[in-house]
Amino acid sequence: MSKGSHRDREAALLQGLVDYETQFGPMPGIVDPDARATLVQQMVSSLRRIEFVRGFRARPQMSPARVDPQHSLFDPLKGAFYLEQRGARDEAVWLAFIGTHFGKHAIDAWKLASNVMGSFGNGPIWTADRYNRYQADFDAMLIAHQDDLRSPAISGRFSNHRQYQSKAADVIARVFASFHAWQFEHGGIDARVRAINSQKGQEPTGVFRELYRSMQSVYGFGRLGKFDFLTMIGKLDLAPIEADSVHFSGATGPLAGGRLLIHGDRKAKFTAKSVEAKVDALDAYLGVGKQALEDSLCNWQKNPTVYEYFSG
Repeated sequence: MSKGSHRDREAALLQGLVDYETQFGPMPGIVDPDARATLVQQMVSSLRRIEFVRGFRARPQMSPARVDPQHSLFDPLKGAFYLEQRGARDEAVWLAFIGTHFGKHAIDAWKLASNVMGSFGNGPIWTADRYNRYQADFDAMLIAHQDDLRSPAISGRFSNHRQYQSKAADVIARVFASFHAWQFEHGGIDARVRAINSQKGQEPTGVFRELYRSMQSVYGFGRLGKFDFLTMIGKLDLAPIEADSVHFSGATGPLAGGRLLIHGDRKAKFTAKSVEAKVDALDAYLGVGKQALEDSLCNWQKNPTVYEYFSG
């Protein structure tokens, strides 16, 4: 049982689920009280992870070492916030991309991200500006360290969300090149957002939707990569966006969780779009946010009646 404010939040969400089902009908996946309680605990856990990142803004003394991949304090997400606070928004977005692509491994932490961005400690630091000027040198650095990349003990590992990504030098090079092209296609993130504003308006969920669609060109960023990256730059105040949907098309774990919740079966024969619409409607009622629902459903379906903490 959670304590204090978290217990109060769980109680509010439990009541919200009751109210929702009273109006729209029961959800088979949470008929079991243990499943219901576990889902709510996963929601609260997801909200706490989101709030942790948003809480960076309350730390005005963030160390500059957070942006240095050759320093033990390197943290690309805290570093992105540090850079944004100093007006270097495109460098901040670049760092958020690196943090999202490699992720924070449960044991290795940011080791893989720091090795690639920091030339394995023996070369230049690949900021967006340096990458733009010396892309061929970056690619050559990756090739020179291909054996190091193959060794998890040397290079580090991708996070759970990115565990199926390749550490082949040419693949990493392609990911970086395609993301850089996307980021600077309009001159930077602010210019891209302004272009969307002029065509589609300034509503944060609408801008998210257009950015999500545009990231189709980024190699190695499927549905989860795009969703994680965009929600991250939203949390870091790098773009005025908010997830418009849980975006289940192409999903595995979150979609299984949605099917389990709505239809009582992870493998229920209902389309991703139909399940997505029902989960989006649930969020419109609960107001926890699309990212929290997407994340909590993914984690909940792994063990629906027993709470387990997942770091992402």
